[in-house]
Amino acid sequence: METTSKKKGPLYYTVKEAIKEQIRKGELKKGEVIPTEKMLCEEYQASRVTIRRAIEELIEEDVLERGFGKTATVKFDKVPRKVNNLTSLQEEMEKIGVKCTSFILNSEIMEAPLEVAEEMKLPEGEKVMKIERLRYANEKPLCYQVLYLSERLCGALEPARLVSQSLYRILEQEMGIRIKRADQVIQAVMSTYRITALLELPAQTSMLFVKRIAYTEAEECLEYSESFYVGDRYNLTMSLFREI
Repeated sequence: METTSKKKGPLYYTVKEAIKEQIRKGELKKGEVIPTEKMLCEEYQASRVTIRRAIEELIEEDVLERGFGKTATVKFDKVPRKVNNLTSLQEEMEKIGVKCTSFILNSEIMEAPLEVAEEMKLPEGEKVMKIERLRYANEKPLCYQVLYLSERLCGALEPARLVSQSLYRILEQEMGIRIKRADQVIQAVMSTYRITALLELPAQTSMLFVKRIAYTEAEECLEYSESFYVGDRYNLTMSLFREI
């Protein structure tokens, strides 16, 4: 690496441009934690004040972001998703070459809570499979989701398979359940303390809340889900047609 004495401009600017170059060359990858302040101080023979200014400017320029515990990481590109078609997150991510995985926090068969039963239009006492999970895009935390599935229709599903496989694909291709349509509501919310901790986010992070209710071809309610997506890592797009 070229010594800083040969560079022009303030030292903080030299450090900032050097980090940008490492990112451009792939030496620092998307979502990766950058070296510690101490390591950068030693590498560039600079003070912490200088290093902190370089980091703060990179954050302002949207090159870096503050992660959990205030560590700086290389900014992760927003995950694009179209909302015109009824697909699972896993299916959508696979199309654009993004690795989508899940971590199952909890799964159980239970009597549908009142609110869920009302949303799914289930009779009193009907059971559902509840799955609570974290979703990742290229190993970067993206979403916290609580999923309720009709136990009568999906009771044979093994929740552990959802770590790396698409729910909709399993239901349709292996269990013969044809998903026809879904109603979806999207709104902006702030993260709760628990979601902030689970997704390793700074406090009070903006999120996209997505509520989905999906139906089979026979108009039976199959799924009710509540998903909380990290706002600055998720990008929704749609095509609109004007009817006259």
